[in-house]
Amino acid sequence: MRPILFHIGQTYYYVHAGHFMLFLGGLAGLFVVRMEIKRTEAEPDKIYLLLLLLAIASVYGARILYCLDFRETYHYGLLDVLRFWKGGMALHGGILLALAVYVLYIDRQGLDFWKTGDLLAPAVAAFIFFARIGCILVGCCYGRQCAPGFPFALTFTEPAAVAPKHVPLYPTQPMFAAAALAVFLVLWAKRKTKRFDGEIALLGAALYSLFAFIIEFFRGDLRVLYEIGGLALSQNQVLGAAIIIASCALYVYRRRVTKRCPKSREPAP
Repeated sequence: MRPILFHIGQTYYYVHAGHFMLFLGGLAGLFVVRMEIKRTEAEPDKIYLLLLLLAIASVYGARILYCLDFRETYHYGLLDVLRFWKGGMALHGGILLALAVYVLYIDRQGLDFWKTGDLLAPAVAAFIFFARIGCILVGCCYGRQCAPGFPFALTFTEPAAVAPKHVPLYPTQPMFAAAALAVFLVLWAKRKTKRFDGEIALLGAALYSLFAFIIEFFRGDLRVLYEIGGLALSQNQVLGAAIIIASCALYVYRRRVTKRCPKSREPAP
């Protein structure tokens, strides 16, 4: 594991593994969106600007929620919130702010909510995959300590890694990355045969949230926990469960509406 990929010459400046993987994830997402724009004949200018706004909203939404969650532990101030490169992030904070920006932008630009969501969904999964590779390199989102004989255990030795050192841990970061890759492959294979607008986006949201909900039970890092029915659930699991329920309900609703009112399958967003 390598939190710092390399230093730039003999200077203080360096390339952080997490930030570099976010950059690669952004490029991968952009590449996927570009292919989907060509296939669906969407309006590129509007979609690319939306991508930029969503990227900014995702980063700062994730940072804001993390700082709110742990403000008493780390005494975060306003400047600490803005310095997203100097601390942790909470994934669902990024999702919530990005969704708000998405809804406002779609309405203002006159884009179709569901078609645009389907166009972006595979790119989001690709971005999460690369971001989770960054978690492996940095050591964040690490798992609980497991038995020494567990065949897939991760053991961190790099002093700069966030995870505990020299103890076997459940490989939660690779599990998150594998989940994102699996979701991407499913969405990519299904995108041309979708039965209704919104199917790809809703399927992706439900699948990844389900995978993440299960993986969260193996995490061992600092998280916000709630006691619900005698079971300790993390904030991520509570929000993830809400996404699963909402996605499944909307999936059923959209499918029924489409059966009653059939229309062309793939016009441009």
